Amino acid sequence: MSSGQLVIIFIDLVVIMAAARALGWLACRLGQPAVIGEIGAGVLAGPTVLGHSLSGLIFPHEARPYLSLLAQVGVATFMFLAGMELDRSVFSSRRRLISAMSIAAYIGPFVLGCGVAALSLSRHQTADRVPYIVFVACALAVTAFPVLARVLQDRHLMHTEVGKLSLASAAIVDIFAWSVLAAALMSAGSSTGRAWRWVVLIPMAGVMWWLVRPVLVWLGSRATGQTMVVIAVAGTLLFGAATEWIGLHMIFGAFAFGLVFPRERRLIVEPGARVVSAILLPGFFVVAGLSVDLRALDTTAIGELAVIVIAAILGKVGSVYLVGRIMGLESRSALAVASLLNTRGLTELVILDIGLTTGLINGALYSMLVVMALVTTAMTAPLLMWSGMASGDPPRIATGLQNRHRDAENVACLAEEASVGGK
Repeated sequence: MSSGQLVIIFIDLVVIMAAARALGWLACRLGQPAVIGEIGAGVLAGPTVLGHSLSGLIFPHEARPYLSLLAQVGVATFMFLAGMELDRSVFSSRRRLISAMSIAAYIGPFVLGCGVAALSLSRHQTADRVPYIVFVACALAVTAFPVLARVLQDRHLMHTEVGKLSLASAAIVDIFAWSVLAAALMSAGSSTGRAWRWVVLIPMAGVMWWLVRPVLVWLGSRATGQTMVVIAVAGTLLFGAATEWIGLHMIFGAFAFGLVFPRERRLIVEPGARVVSAILLPGFFVVAGLSVDLRALDTTAIGELAVIVIAAILGKVGSVYLVGRIMGLESRSALAVASLLNTRGLTELVILDIGLTTGLINGALYSMLVVMALVTTAMTAPLLMWSGMASGDPPRIATGLQNRHRDAENVACLAEEASVGGK
């Protein structure tokens, strides 16, 4: 790296942080999660608004790989925090509900995505027809686990039942998505040489739970705070590298390490990790947004975009809401979880970047799917407000007995108020 490149990268980092902070603040003022503004900053930095010349001048092509590398560290750190904050007990206490909602959250949009992709083949000619269809279906089915965690933090829902259910379901949905995506890439010839590495995944999960977790607990009771910070960063990068090597994205290794990290050391490790993530994570949105160009979309493409957005919303929100109601969740709780699982921001951008770089999708479809990710993520806050869950109210299982008990309580309260009013 030359001195001139270093100067450009430093300046670009300052521009990215300032733009992300400003637009994130604006998004919050509009009732949206800050991540919407940060993704919007990436789109604004691309050729759609600035044009190729000005965008390339501010963010030169030779500097983008370095910005992307720093951004990946920010993503990994954020995923470690998300794993550390997830209550592990939710997987065992609500296993049936989480399993049912995860399957619905993936299958619904995946099936509709297959239909959308099949209809769009005439506009997006490709030699890998089946991998293309599967890829587009995966893009509609995915839930942005990091963005969901960010929304839960911003809305103070992380430690509520709604937050726990949605976060656990999103983790399973994304494992589905990455597994199917890996199969699609292998069938397209993109990762054939790495297929055997998937056999390492189950043993690695066992090692993390039965070996790494006890060792971390032992170290947590003896090591200093600074040592635990170093262990947290090193473990995040190491296990992120391991899942990346397997073919499952590095965010899962980082998340898994956060999941087994000792909770009692959280107050020591968390502040530094949040600073790293806040500084570096916006760089990913900008790097992804540099490939978005909406100027070339014609009338037909706009209609295709509308179909993609509708299929994504109906497939995700509709299926999760329906299954949630069948499993006994109240209407507003089911709608809240469905709204949260409808977020697609960061993970969507990661998947789309893979599709673009491997040639499975072209620039026009990439741009449309990025817009879909923005729209579905932006819907989360209004739907949460509509469901009445924005303040972190816990979900309840709706049974006839509970409904009758609640009605009786309401009648008693009204009678008491009337009595007080009469006095």
